[in-house]
Amino acid sequence: MLLARTARLLQHSTRTAACLQRLQRRPPVVTTVQRSFAKKKKKGKGKQPVEAAPATDDAVDIFAELFDAPLIAGLDKTITQLETTLKTMRGGDVNAELFDACAVEAYGDRQPLATVAHVAVASPTLVRISCFDPQLAPAVAKAVADIEGLSLNPNVSGGDVVVPIPRPSKEQRGALAKAAGAAAEEAKKRARNHRRDAHDRLKKASGGVSEDDVRAKKSAIDEMVDEASKKITKL
Repeated sequence: MLLARTARLLQHSTRTAACLQRLQRRPPVVTTVQRSFAKKKKKGKGKQPVEAAPATDDAVDIFAELFDAPLIAGLDKTITQLETTLKTMRGGDVNAELFDACAVEAYGDRQPLATVAHVAVASPTLVRISCFDPQLAPAVAKAVADIEGLSLNPNVSGGDVVVPIPRPSKEQRGALAKAAGAAAEEAKKRARNHRRDAHDRLKKASGGVSEDDVRAKKSAIDEMVDEASKKITKL
């Protein structure tokens, strides 16, 4: 029953399909899956054979792929996206990461700035961008000027682009703090969505699993999301 429901739930996932095929090839694992979350095993009476460890490990690995792996991947992506967003926000200190999101029109395509030039912070108020191909300097200057929220006025000097960095005003710092807070709240919202999706997957695949085991797995999911939310708050 659990195997069938899980297959219907994740039928479009090639990774999950491979897991299900492994279960189908090893019927004894199905029984183990139904109690895969339990921490204790009942002791057998007399000389009853003990359940094989490899089958249990296999089932645990499969459940980790079906539930833990998608949740962890989603939370990691959410945190990484927030870190990237915050790096592009200038609160005072100047760093090369301000230009990470900059894309340059080069060779008939949009290229990340880092692939066509080197960014160096010359001083707290000046950044120098050295183009690997001097002919790209005007395109690099335009891309820098178009960076949203920075209002920069770059100048072309030979094969370099010189970027004066004005110190942010009090109003600008306040706006950046507000934008950073909004980005963090959006990341927390995505984390909660990942929690909801994990709970839904667990609910649809919980046939034959004890209520205690389902609650234990649900609690583990909540702990992972709570830890991710704490990390988001600290960024």
